[in-house]
Amino acid sequence: MRPMLFSTVFFAAVTMAVSPLATHVAFGQTAYPTKNIRVIVPSPTGGPSDIVARLLGDKLTQSLGKQVVVDNRTGASQIIGSHIVAKAEPDGYTLLQAAANMSINPIMVPDLPFDPVKDFAPVSMTHITPYVFAVSGQSSIRSVQDLLKFIRSNPGKITYGVTGPGSPHQLATLTMMQIAGGLTGMTEVQYKGSTPAHPDLIANRITFMIDPLAAASPHIRAGLLRALAVSTPQRNPSFPDVPSAAEAGLPGYDFASWGGIFAPAGTPRAVVLKLNAEIGAALAMPDIRKRFGDMGLVTKHSTPEAFGQFLISEIARWRALLAKKP
Repeated sequence: MRPMLFSTVFFAAVTMAVSPLATHVAFGQTAYPTKNIRVIVPSPTGGPSDIVARLLGDKLTQSLGKQVVVDNRTGASQIIGSHIVAKAEPDGYTLLQAAANMSINPIMVPDLPFDPVKDFAPVSMTHITPYVFAVSGQSSIRSVQDLLKFIRSNPGKITYGVTGPGSPHQLATLTMMQIAGGLTGMTEVQYKGSTPAHPDLIANRITFMIDPLAAASPHIRAGLLRALAVSTPQRNPSFPDVPSAAEAGLPGYDFASWGGIFAPAGTPRAVVLKLNAEIGAALAMPDIRKRFGDMGLVTKHSTPEAFGQFLISEIARWRALLAKKP
């Protein structure tokens, strides 16, 4: 009788201890979110990350029943905004709409105040961002071959826009220089984002910029900018008359950025999975796919695990490219 009594008492004690915890966990999983969610965008308004965050934020507000607020925190090649999220409470209420800088900064910035792999919980990719070779609509340059010839003929007079050291803009230009060869005497002009660069590009105060298609497309459609080529191997469905860079005279050129949602490391798995599912559902909506396509973006949903592995592979990719930098 005593062993049975011990077993009964032990089982009852364990049940009493575990049940509140199980109830709490279950409650936490079903209750999220109980307050508004903030999505930090570490780049200016009007760029791809900002537009994507706002489009998805509207959908998530509807599906989650709480307001999703976009908060632009710019500066330092997106480090400032990313650092805010890295140090935020890991409860699912502060998220990051990240871009390719997440994989570039650990190579370019020796004193980076966070580890992109260890300090964040990947939630899902959101999109792929093709880039476009763009010049002013006033420019005499009408093709990539014209651009290359103009650069070679005017050493010391060429300027191009980037959004900081190690930015995708800079790496896209570096890739062009490596493939074309012999491109010297160019001056890099740094901006805090695509939007602040556009007035100078439109006015022909800088020679060219390899810019996200999503950011440049409104100006291209308005005739203020001229698209010379897209950066991907295939033409973009939204701009079928614009050749790929390879078609336009840069064989092997293949460049695209990306975007995705991260939470702080330690965010509960159940919260990450819920966000992942809601993001996937939003990205599958026809109106979202059309809006992304109209901007030249390609929707991309992924598992948290696949996104994490993608980030690691991108860091390795950029490290290899930058090792060849002249």
